[in-house]
Amino acid sequence: MNYRVKDVYIALGHVLNNPTAFGLQERMPSSLEQALTRMQQELLAELKDEAEDKDLLEQELAQDADTQPYPFTTVTSFALSSEEN
Repeated sequence: MNYRVKDVYIALGHVLNNPTAFGLQERMPSSLEQALTRMQQELLAELKDEAEDKDLLEQELAQDADTQPYPFTTVTSFALSSEEN
């Protein structure tokens, strides 16, 4: 979902920066501009929240990588010997 949110955020930026490319007047109505700007700000906040969650997950995974899955494992070597009498 993060990629779709980012794509919409970028598309809104294109509309706001160049409305004529989307068939709008050079200066779009202020209510439309405000609505699109508000949507873009909300998407940016969502992207920041997701980035923080991702960073938290990465930190947790990095912390888990520092610990061994099995705290202590011993290996006892032994040899098979045949006793002939």
